Amino acid sequence: MTEYAPAATGSNTRTSSRLLLGLIAGLLGGVLVTSVAAIGLFMHRIETVRADPAPDGTYAAAVVRVHSPMDVDSYEVWLGRFSGGEVPRGHVVPIPLGWGTEPRVDWTPDTVVLHFEPGGEIRVPMTMVLDTR
Repeated sequence: MTEYAPAATGSNTRTSSRLLLGLIAGLLGGVLVTSVAAIGLFMHRIETVRADPAPDGTYAAAVVRVHSPMDVDSYEVWLGRFSGGEVPRGHVVPIPLGWGTEPRVDWTPDTVVLHFEPGGEIRVPMTMVLDTR
């Protein structure tokens, strides 16, 4: 009878550790790719279309286009402090669908009046526009 020598135990352990490392690397790579894809697909990008400064030049009404790759673009009017040709933060007024995206802006001491093409009008009190931070 021929006797066979037992298999080396170290090679079996190396194979299982390589398999485990490969699974962990694949899992981390999959999470990374999924995260980047989710951010790219669901993150909204904004672009200032136009800014109408107030007569004193301190505040402005900026028409902002909100772009989402998964949805229809929408428009908002941001009312706040005018800085570098845009309004970095302020009171946000969504523009209803079907209304024009280029409102005429009237600044009064008490309110900001946004006049839209089909005859719509939105009034915002100046207390909402003033940036007290």
